[in-house]
Amino acid sequence: MRLWVLLGWSLEYGAAITAVGVLGIETTESFVEWIPREREAGRIWRERLAGASPLEVVERMPFWAETAVAAAAEVEPSVPDATLEAAVRAQVDDVLGSAR
Repeated sequence: MRLWVLLGWSLEYGAAITAVGVLGIETTESFVEWIPREREAGRIWRERLAGASPLEVVERMPFWAETAVAAAAEVEPSVPDATLEAAVRAQVDDVLGSAR
């Protein structure tokens, strides 16, 4: 299982630092959970992931993660033995908790 915190462009700071979602990938499936109220900042990620198969996402993530306007940071699951969906949701909780 691999998890990424998806980052969107911040007009205020001029960099891709706004957490817009968390993406989880396993061999045959992917799951994404979007951060509330960050729809516009997450637009590029929504476009990238729309209709992409888990295999396509795995192949493209190394490139996507390094782009300047919509990067991603790979993270270790905070709940190691969780299902993909539970691991992604736990990471969203961690992201939202760290924003306070």
